[in-house]
Amino acid sequence: MANYQNIVDVCRDSVPNDLRFIHGLLVDFSQDFQGTYPLVTLSPFIITDARGTQNAIFDSANLAVGFWEEDTADSTPEEREAIIARMDNLSNEFLDNILESEVIKLTNIEKEPVYFFYQATLTGLIVRFTISLAPPC
Repeated sequence: MANYQNIVDVCRDSVPNDLRFIHGLLVDFSQDFQGTYPLVTLSPFIITDARGTQNAIFDSANLAVGFWEEDTADSTPEEREAIIARMDNLSNEFLDNILESEVIKLTNIEKEPVYFFYQATLTGLIVRFTISLAPPC
C-alpha cells in the first residue's frame, strides 16, 4: 500500500536540479518564504486505497504540484509568460523523472498557469495529476 510518505518522497526525489521543495498547506509555504527560487510545492492530498476495490491493484492519489518563481507587481505580460514557460519546462522534467519508475503511473495530467499567486509575489504553473503506485512485492 502506498502511504503519505511514499508519495511525498516520490515527488521530492523527482524535483529537478535539487530545487527547493515544500509539502503542506499554504501556511507552510508562507513560513518558508525566504529561500531560493524556483520553488516546488506539493499540496495536501487524499490517498485512495486499492484494498476493497474490485480489480484495482494500485493505490492512487490526486496531486497538485506547483512550480513557482518570484514575480513583481510591475512585471510585464512578457515577463510572466517567460516565467510560466520556464516552470512548464521544470514540470516536464519532474513528470519525466517520476515516469522513469516502473511501479508508478501517471494519468489525467493537467497544467494551469497561475499569475500573481500568494499575495502577488509568485507566478508559475500548477500541475494536477493522478499518481498510482504498485504495492510492494
